[in-house]
Amino acid sequence: MNKRNIFLTILISVLSPVWLFAQNEEDALRYSQLFNAGNSARSMSMGGAFGALGADISALSLNPAGMAVYRRSTFSVSPTYIYDNTHTTYLGTKAYDSDSRLSLGNIGMVYAYSTGNDNGWSNLNFGFSYVKRTDFYQYMTISAINNDHSMLDYFVDNANGKSLDQLDDYQEGLAFDTWLIDTITGQPASYGSVLSQYGDQPNSTYGESQRRRVSTYGNHSETNFSFAANYGYKFYIGGTFTIRTIDFNRDTRHREEDVNNEIYDFKYFDYLYSLGTHGTAFTGELGAIFRPVPALRLGAAVHFPSVYKLHDNYKSYMESGFDTPDDQGNTTYTSNSPDGYYDYKLNSPFHFVGSVALQFKKLGLLSLDYEYVDYTGMSFRNWGDNYDFSPINQNIRDAYKGTSNIRGGAEFRLGAAFLRAGMAYYGSPYKSTELNKNASTISYSGGIGYRSGMFSIDLGYSYLTHNENYVLYPNINGDYATTWKGRHRVTATVNFYF
Repeated sequence: MNKRNIFLTILISVLSPVWLFAQNEEDALRYSQLFNAGNSARSMSMGGAFGALGADISALSLNPAGMAVYRRSTFSVSPTYIYDNTHTTYLGTKAYDSDSRLSLGNIGMVYAYSTGNDNGWSNLNFGFSYVKRTDFYQYMTISAINNDHSMLDYFVDNANGKSLDQLDDYQEGLAFDTWLIDTITGQPASYGSVLSQYGDQPNSTYGESQRRRVSTYGNHSETNFSFAANYGYKFYIGGTFTIRTIDFNRDTRHREEDVNNEIYDFKYFDYLYSLGTHGTAFTGELGAIFRPVPALRLGAAVHFPSVYKLHDNYKSYMESGFDTPDDQGNTTYTSNSPDGYYDYKLNSPFHFVGSVALQFKKLGLLSLDYEYVDYTGMSFRNWGDNYDFSPINQNIRDAYKGTSNIRGGAEFRLGAAFLRAGMAYYGSPYKSTELNKNASTISYSGGIGYRSGMFSIDLGYSYLTHNENYVLYPNINGDYATTWKGRHRVTATVNFYF
C-alpha cells in the first residue's frame, strides 16, 4: 500500500465522513443529541432551564415531577416559526444558504386532580404531550475551485484492488459506468480518473469547480404519557413513558465542473445520493423536585437509554458530461444505483439532569439546569442479520465522550405580565483528538408573557449558533469545510386552564 492509500485509510477511520451510506458514529450522534426544539415559549425564553420548576408542558420531557406543580388542568399548544442560515468556508471560498418554515413545537394536556389534602398527597396529575425534540431541517452549500484533488480520487482509491464486479454500486461503480474512472491499460485492478488521465499524468488536470448542497429534513419527536404526584407542596415525583419517532432525510448533490474549459475532454459530473432513516424507540424518565423552603426548589431527573429500531433506505445517481462525442454521438452518460435498505438498532445514551431554582415571592425567579450525557454509551446492534458492529462501536468510544450541558434562565414578574431571558451551552461531544472537538452549541433567548385567570399567552425568541467542520470526501491534503449554523426561533404558547 502506497503512502497516499495509507493516509486515506487513516482519514476515513478518523473523520468518518457523514455522507457515507453505512451506519457510522455521526449517525449515532445525530439521533442521540437533543436540543429541546419543541419547548414551550416560556421554557425556551429561559434557556430551557425548567428542571426544578414545572407547571409547563415542557416538564413532561425534562423532569416529569414538574407536572405535579400544576394546580389546574391545562391545555397547551406552541406553534413555532424557524429561520435557519448557514455559512461555509472551503478552500478560502465562502458560501451561504438559508431556509424558513412554520412548525408545531408541542401540544399537550394535563389533568390535575386535587385530593383536598394539604398535608399528604395533595395532587395526582396525568398528562400527555407531543414534542419536537430535534428539528433536522437544514440547507448547506459548499463551493470552491479545487486545484489539488477531486471526489473522483476517492472513487479511484475505493476501486483500486477490485475487479469490476466488486465495485460499489452506490459509489465507484457509478463512476465507472459513466466513464469518470476506468482501468489502467494492462492493470485490470488499478484505476485512474478523467482528471488524472487514467493514471498517466496524476494530479495534472485539476482546477475544477466543486459545489455541494446538502438538504436535510425531518424531525426527532416524542409522545409522552406522564404521571406525577405532589406531597404537601414540598415533594414532587413523576414519571414519563415516551415513544420516540425518528424521521430523517438527507439529499446531497455533489457537482464538479470545468467552468474555465481548461481540462481536456471533461465538462462535469453530478453525484446525487439520498438517505432516509425512520424508526421508533420506547423509553422513560423519572424525576423528583424537593421544596425545603418556599424560595428554593431542587430537582433531579434520569432519562433512561432508548433502543431504536431503525430502517434506512438509500440510493445514488451519477451523470457525466464530456466535450468529445463517442462513436454513437453521446457526450453525457448516466447511471442509477439499485434501491438499498437496511434494518438495525441503536442504543442511545443515559441522561442525568440536576436543577435548582430560587423564587423571590411574586417578583420573579432564577433557574439553573445541569445535564450530563455520556455519548460513549451509544452503540449499534444488528437486527437479526448477525452483522458485526464492533468496529463501529469502537469508533464511537474512540471519538466521543461524556459532556455537560448548562442551561440558565430568569423571569421577572410585573403584575400579570412577565419578562424572561436565558442562555444554554451544550458542550462538544467529541474528544480532544477529533476534528470537531470544539463543536459546541450556544443558545441565547428571551421572551414575554401574560397570564389571566383562564388562560396565558407567552412569546419567546431563541438564537442558536453552532460551528462544525465538514469533510466532503477523504483527500490527501486533509481539506475540509468549516461551517457556521445559526437558527432563529420564535414560539408562541397558549395555555387554557379549566
